[in-house]
Amino acid sequence: MLFSSAIFLFAFLPVVVLVYYLLPKRCAAARNIFLTAVSLLFYAWGEPRFVFVMLLVIVLSWFFARKIEMTAGTLKKHC
Repeated sequence: MLFSSAIFLFAFLPVVVLVYYLLPKRCAAARNIFLTAVSLLFYAWGEPRFVFVMLLVIVLSWFFARKIEMTAGTLKKHC
Protein backbone atom coordinates (compact mmCIF):
# COMPACT_ATOMS: atom_id res chain seq x y z
CA MET A 1 0.00 0.00 0.00
CA LEU A 2 1.34 3.40 -0.97
CA PHE A 3 0.47 6.74 0.58
CA SER A 4 -1.06 7.79 -2.73
CA SER A 5 -3.10 4.62 -3.29
CA ALA A 6 -6.88 4.71 -3.22
CA ILE A 7 -7.01 2.03 -0.51
CA PHE A 8 -4.85 4.16 1.78
CA LEU A 9 -6.59 7.47 1.05
CA PHE A 10 -10.20 6.30 1.13
CA ALA A 11 -10.16 3.33 3.53
CA PHE A 12 -7.09 3.00 5.75
CA LEU A 13 -6.46 6.68 6.59
CA PRO A 14 -10.09 7.64 7.36
CA VAL A 15 -10.56 4.60 9.62
CA VAL A 16 -7.30 5.26 11.47
CA VAL A 17 -8.11 8.95 11.98
CA LEU A 18 -11.65 8.13 13.14
CA VAL A 19 -10.51 5.52 15.65
CA TYR A 20 -7.68 7.76 16.87
CA TYR A 21 -10.09 10.61 17.64
CA LEU A 22 -12.64 8.26 19.20
CA LEU A 23 -10.05 7.22 21.77
CA PRO A 24 -10.23 9.54 24.79
CA LYS A 25 -7.64 12.34 24.88
CA ARG A 26 -6.70 11.45 28.43
CA CYS A 27 -5.54 8.02 27.19
CA ALA A 28 -2.43 9.20 25.39
CA ALA A 29 -0.79 5.80 25.88
CA ALA A 30 -3.70 4.04 24.17
CA ARG A 31 -3.54 6.49 21.27
CA ASN A 32 0.21 5.93 20.89
CA ILE A 33 -0.14 2.15 21.04
CA PHE A 34 -2.90 2.32 18.43
CA LEU A 35 -0.79 4.44 16.09
CA THR A 36 2.17 2.11 16.55
CA ALA A 37 0.02 -0.93 15.75
CA VAL A 38 -1.55 0.58 12.62
CA SER A 39 1.87 1.80 11.48
CA LEU A 40 3.15 -1.76 11.70
CA LEU A 41 0.06 -2.96 9.84
CA PHE A 42 0.65 -0.37 7.11
CA TYR A 43 4.27 -1.42 6.62
CA ALA A 44 3.38 -5.12 6.85
CA TRP A 45 0.93 -4.59 3.99
CA GLY A 46 3.79 -3.47 1.75
CA GLU A 47 6.75 -5.51 2.95
CA PRO A 48 6.02 -7.91 5.84
CA ARG A 49 9.59 -9.04 6.34
CA PHE A 50 10.63 -5.60 7.60
CA VAL A 51 8.06 -5.63 10.40
CA PHE A 52 10.42 -7.65 12.58
CA VAL A 53 13.16 -5.09 12.04
CA MET A 54 10.74 -2.30 12.94
CA LEU A 55 9.64 -4.13 16.08
CA LEU A 56 13.26 -4.54 17.11
CA VAL A 57 13.94 -0.84 16.53
CA ILE A 58 10.80 0.15 18.48
CA VAL A 59 11.71 -2.02 21.46
CA LEU A 60 15.35 -0.92 21.51
CA SER A 61 14.40 2.75 21.16
CA TRP A 62 11.96 2.46 24.03
CA PHE A 63 14.56 0.69 26.19
CA PHE A 64 17.27 3.28 25.52
CA ALA A 65 14.84 6.18 26.01
CA ARG A 66 13.94 4.78 29.43
CA LYS A 67 17.63 4.47 30.32
CA ILE A 68 18.30 8.06 29.19
CA GLU A 69 15.30 9.27 31.18
CA MET A 70 16.54 7.53 34.30
CA THR A 71 20.05 8.90 33.81
CA ALA A 72 18.78 12.44 33.17
CA GLY A 73 16.79 12.31 36.42
CA THR A 74 19.89 11.16 38.30
CA LEU A 75 22.04 13.94 36.84
CA LYS A 76 19.55 16.64 37.80
CA LYS A 77 19.62 15.51 41.43
CA HIS A 78 23.42 15.75 41.61
CA CYS A 79 23.84 19.18 40.03
